[in-house]
Amino acid sequence: MIIRATKQLLQLSGIPSLRNTEETDSPFPGEWYANLVDRFDGKYTAIHFLHNPTRISILVPGTNLNASIPVLKERAMSLLMRNGYGRLLFLYSLESPPSIFATNSRSVIASMNQMRYGIEYHLSMPEINEVINLDEIEDIQLRYLFTTKEKNLTFSSASRILDEILSKEK
Repeated sequence: MIIRATKQLLQLSGIPSLRNTEETDSPFPGEWYANLVDRFDGKYTAIHFLHNPTRISILVPGTNLNASIPVLKERAMSLLMRNGYGRLLFLYSLESPPSIFATNSRSVIASMNQMRYGIEYHLSMPEINEVINLDEIEDIQLRYLFTTKEKNLTFSSASRILDEILSKEK
């Protein structure tokens, strides 16, 4: 499992910033990009993992990357199972040992920064109901629309990408 983290997250976790310029084009096993998100009041911080290229988002409470990896595996399995993508679990290679590097794709980080506003909004909503439901936020992000690299500016979502992969697996 390849994890690419921002400099800030690597520093907070005490992990040296190593570069790996290899990029993957196939959706599996892919790479996980990691960045910090927090509530607007700063009272809650989580790590946002985004799988590239399937674009599923996983939120893990805390700021330590090493401690969050086992939780990432559990939460990714839970997200895929509760949304009907359990047959794709083995493709993600979640049980493989993690290799942690610095980020190498500005476009993925730009997508994560765009998603960050919505995630931080939902993290801040417990001011009203006092409960942070990470599962609900991940499910919302599964349907989050983003532009594709195609010339005609089409939109897609993680759920559409997973549906296409699932239909090819049949």
